[in-house]
Amino acid sequence: MLPKPADIIDREDEWNVLSMFVRDRRHIDHGASLIALSGRRRTGKSHLLERFTALTEGIYFEAFLEEELVQSQERFRNVIIDYDPARRGEVSAIPLGEGGSWDRLLQVAMDATVARSSEGRIPPVVLDEFPYLLRDTPHLQSILKSIYDSRHFKPGETAPPGIMVGYYKRLVQGKLIVCGSAMSIMHELGHGSRPLFGRISRTLTVAPFNHIDMARYWGVDDLVTAMKLYAVLGGSPGYRNALGELTELPPPQDTAQFDAWVMATMLTSSDDFFTAAEARHLLREDPRAGGKIIYQQAMKAIADGATTATQVGGVLGETKKTVEPVVDRLIAMGYVDERRPLFEVGDPMLRLRDPLLRFHHAVVEPDMDVLRLGEISPQQIWTRATPRFGSQVLGPAFEEAAAESAFRILIRRGVDISRQGWTCVSDRESGKKHEVDFIGLGRDSRTGRRGATITVIGEAKATIRPRGLKDLERLRHIRSLLAAHHQAADAKLLIVSMYGFSDHLHEAAASSDEVVLLDLADVYGWG
Repeated sequence: MLPKPADIIDREDEWNVLSMFVRDRRHIDHGASLIALSGRRRTGKSHLLERFTALTEGIYFEAFLEEELVQSQERFRNVIIDYDPARRGEVSAIPLGEGGSWDRLLQVAMDATVARSSEGRIPPVVLDEFPYLLRDTPHLQSILKSIYDSRHFKPGETAPPGIMVGYYKRLVQGKLIVCGSAMSIMHELGHGSRPLFGRISRTLTVAPFNHIDMARYWGVDDLVTAMKLYAVLGGSPGYRNALGELTELPPPQDTAQFDAWVMATMLTSSDDFFTAAEARHLLREDPRAGGKIIYQQAMKAIADGATTATQVGGVLGETKKTVEPVVDRLIAMGYVDERRPLFEVGDPMLRLRDPLLRFHHAVVEPDMDVLRLGEISPQQIWTRATPRFGSQVLGPAFEEAAAESAFRILIRRGVDISRQGWTCVSDRESGKKHEVDFIGLGRDSRTGRRGATITVIGEAKATIRPRGLKDLERLRHIRSLLAAHHQAADAKLLIVSMYGFSDHLHEAAASSDEVVLLDLADVYGWG
């Protein structure tokens, strides 16, 4: 296994998969192999692949959205020549600006890397931002299919005249990695109707860092500050350098520094706001969505409270039939979540998934025009936006981090829990509906509307006050409501608080095994 460099935080699973992928298995399978890797913009996937390709002495090529076909092919040709100057004549004879030239360019690249095999590894050919290449050459997927299918030839065999496997008359060997930020396109590569169906060895998704790795990467030790930073940016490591270059500010280390950092990075603009520009760039990841205003309008409608495609259509003045494909693509791109409550039927609830987009729509977008005019200061905007930041940005981010942490901690403490989610509970007596942040189900639990084995009922709060006995009594009441239809009488009661607990609640937890309290140190302490 190729050792992972110490400066690459997390990514052990991805690194190990890549290391195993490039093993030379020609004694077992002489054909080419293909991996598809995807991930949101700024998650560090390109950095990961660049480092991996350099250590394995492979070929790395990144496509650009703005480039025409001839420019992309010319750059790729030059990459091959730099990699193996002896192949200059071979690749220089390939005409540029033709979609069909990719088959020959890729064949030369694969041959060059295979020729450099050593230590039981075949260096990979990496095509980063692969969806951009598909714009001008949609049949590039078929070319990759032909590379894989050329395994029908034996090593050293050349097809007789008139016989070809796709684009090739001989075996093409090697390791090919395609990568892209357009997650919906990348995930479709292996679908049943696509040329690469059944030919992709593995699909990998490089996810953003969790809250613990995010704090470690930014070097923030104060946990409240770390959580606020995570609420604004999520776990995308690429924002650190981008924002550092923009303001030259170091990462904030306390609340005062965080406030100053937000005002300098998010609420100050020379010609555009960082979050507004980023929102446009995020949509451009998928060429099918970039530049189409309806995607931006749909995200704003969801940010403003529309929870179904029908409601989004109502805000936009469009039919559900028109809006549904837009919402579906936003979900596939990873910007919108479908939140499905446990034990409920009907449509799931839509919510913005991307933290920076939440921050943009809750804090920046409402006051962009007055900020541009300079009639109000960033500090004034930040002061009056603080309640919105707490409820629409920090609250959801803390709930997500708390749910992940609590799930892991409860498992390690031996609690019978195999699945977790959230739900809504109706209280007929009061006419209220309680939203429950955390529901844990036992290993053998049913998942229907009745008869589930509920082992944990909990809530997560980021409000600036210690949680008290009222919170515990609320959970006990919810447990009694759930017990009417489920096995919930013995469920543990979980409270996760960003700002701690009252003395009375600590005493209640100390005297009862059914009460579990997790503070911010616990949320950050399991990693």
